[in-house]
Amino acid sequence: MRREKFLRGIGAGIVLLFSVSSVWAAYDMAMDARVYQYSLYKAKRSFGVTLQVKVVKDNRPEQEKLAKGEDHPYTYDALWADLVDEMLAKVLEKEFSQSGMVKSVDRKNDRADYVVLIELNSFHGRWATDPRTIKPVYDIYGNTEFAARLVSRKTDATLFKKTYTGRTKIQASQFRNRYAVCAVEAGKAFKEAAVKLMEDVETALGGGKVTSY
Repeated sequence: MRREKFLRGIGAGIVLLFSVSSVWAAYDMAMDARVYQYSLYKAKRSFGVTLQVKVVKDNRPEQEKLAKGEDHPYTYDALWADLVDEMLAKVLEKEFSQSGMVKSVDRKNDRADYVVLIELNSFHGRWATDPRTIKPVYDIYGNTEFAARLVSRKTDATLFKKTYTGRTKIQASQFRNRYAVCAVEAGKAFKEAAVKLMEDVETALGGGKVTSY
């Protein structure tokens, strides 16, 4: 009984999250706080260097890019306001900029002192029906996986290369637009991975060793 009340409460909150019901709405993680809330990560040290963030490969599987049928359970590219790699690069640019870690961050500065090269392997939100419940209850998942490499342009040396993941899950019993809720979970998962990346970049810039796991 308590679990059902809890799920109804979550569902009611999600219904109010987005009033738009069209699945063709464009979601923008970089600009819309309803879709993505920045981590507010603050670096312990500040380095007088410049940084470029660049997504160099998009290796996501097809179901994360293209909708297959009217009830496709994954977020897909047409739902986002921008190209996915561009949007995520913008998010990382702002995350690093707000952290105070470096002097400046610019996605397009090919002369920056350091560059973070990203290969995107997975990024999506999706839903699935929970078979254990009598009334319709949905499991909403967020998933992110990318490989990142930090390179010093001055020495042409790779400071570290590592794969980052973010995983989130909530349950909801009702909502007007499942894609809106899935977009939010995708953003949460990406933020989880982004914070891990920022921690490692700060460690590497300070001369520390980044673990490979």
